[in-house]
Amino acid sequence: MSIEYRSSWDERNPVNTLSQAELATLQVAYAANSETERSASYGKRTTVIATDMEKPKIEGGSAGAITAIERIATELTDIHRAKEYSQWRLGAASELSEALAATDPFRAHVNLWVFTGDGGGMVLGGRFGKWVIDQLAGHATPQAIIELFEAEVARNVATYVELTPLFGIALDAPHDLGDGIMIEPPAEDFFARTMNYLPFQRIDLPNGTALLSQRYSVTPAFAPQRDEGFDAKASKTVPASSEREAVRRRLRLACLLAGNGAVEMPISAVRADRDSCLVAGAVSYSGRPFTPHPLVSLEVTSNAIATLFQQLGTFKEVDSLARAVDRLGRSRLAVSDVDKAIELGMAAEIALMHDHSPSNTEITYKIGSRAAWLLGNDTAERAAIFDEMRHLYQARSAAVHSGSLSAKSKVDLIAADFLVARVLSAIAERGSFPDWASLTMGGGNTLGE
Repeated sequence: MSIEYRSSWDERNPVNTLSQAELATLQVAYAANSETERSASYGKRTTVIATDMEKPKIEGGSAGAITAIERIATELTDIHRAKEYSQWRLGAASELSEALAATDPFRAHVNLWVFTGDGGGMVLGGRFGKWVIDQLAGHATPQAIIELFEAEVARNVATYVELTPLFGIALDAPHDLGDGIMIEPPAEDFFARTMNYLPFQRIDLPNGTALLSQRYSVTPAFAPQRDEGFDAKASKTVPASSEREAVRRRLRLACLLAGNGAVEMPISAVRADRDSCLVAGAVSYSGRPFTPHPLVSLEVTSNAIATLFQQLGTFKEVDSLARAVDRLGRSRLAVSDVDKAIELGMAAEIALMHDHSPSNTEITYKIGSRAAWLLGNDTAERAAIFDEMRHLYQARSAAVHSGSLSAKSKVDLIAADFLVARVLSAIAERGSFPDWASLTMGGGNTLGE
C-alpha cells in the first residue's frame, strides 16, 4: 500500500477556507490538557474517521513503530478541515503513544527526567503520539520520524524557544539579531502563525503585534531517573535566563527609540523545538510586573531597531541612558499631560545632565544648550531646540511642584517627545555620553569629531 504522508488541510489557504470558529477549535485542541477534553475528543474520533481496518498488533523493533505510524498517517490523509483535525488529534495521539511505548526505539524512553533549563526539570511519560502526528502534519515519512528520534537520543541536547510579544510594535519585516535572537511580524503561513501565537490566545494582543524569539539549549536534555548519582539540576542552559532578560530590556529600549509609541513586554512563553520529542511538552510562562501596556501596535522598521539594539549593546555607561529611555517610554503611557511632562523632563535631565560636575545649577540653561549643540546644525536650529527644551523643563518643574501645567505654558508635548527621542538616539549613536563642556563650546558637535 502506497501512502502519501501529507494532510490536505495543511495545504489549503486557511485565510480563505477556515472560519473563526474553526480556527478557535484548532487553537483549543492544541491547548487542551484536561481529561475531559481528551475524552470528548477521543469519543468524537470514530465520527470523523470511518475505518473498517483491524488495528494491527504492535510488534517489537522499529518495524512495529513504523506500522503504527503508517496507520495514523493513513487516517491523517483523510482529514480536510481544521475542525476534523482538532477532534481527531488528541484521541489518535493517545492511542499512538501507547503503541509506540511497546516498540523500539521508543520503549527505552517512556519514563525520563527532562531538564527544562535554568535549573528546572520534570518527569516525562511517553507522549510520543502528539510529536509523531506533528511530524506527519509537516510531511515527514515514518522512517524519517524514526531517524529524527534516534538522532535526538544520540545528541541529548534540547532546544527551547522563548517567545515574547512586543506590545506596541508591528514590524515591516523579520530581522535576525544574531545569537539565536529574532524579531518578526506574524508569519504569513497559517500553521506557523497559529503555533507562534497560540500560547497567547487568552491575551488581547494588539493586531499585528511582533514577536521576539530567543533560542536556548539545555545540556543534557534528559536522563534516566534510575541512574546512580542522578542530579535533577545537573544541566547547563545557554544563554541563561538572566541573559535573555537582558536582551528583552535592551530590545525594549531600541524599540522605544526607533518608534513613536510605547513598548512593553510583560509576558513570555517557552516552548520546545518542534523537532524534539524528549522535551517539556507544555508551554511554560514567565511574567514581569504587569504595567499599563499599549493597545495598538505601530509599525516600526526592523532595521532601525536592529541598529539601535547594536548601539545600546556597546554603549558605555548604558545604565544611565537606559533610565532616560525608560522615562521616555513611561511618558508615552502617561494618562495626563502633567505626568507626560514630568516623565519627559526627567528623561531629558538624566541624559543631558550626565556629567561629574559637583553642582547642577542653572539646569534649564544647561539642558537647553546641551540639546542645542548636540542636535543643531546652525544657529537658528540651535536656538529653536534650546527654546523647546527650556519650555519642556519649565513644564516639568511646574508639574512636579504644583501638580498642574500653567495655562501660559508653551510646551508642545508631542514635539517634546520627538525632541527627547532625538536626543537619546544621538547619544546612543555616539557610543558614550559626550564631553558636554567641549560640545557646548562648539567642539565635537558632529559625530566622529
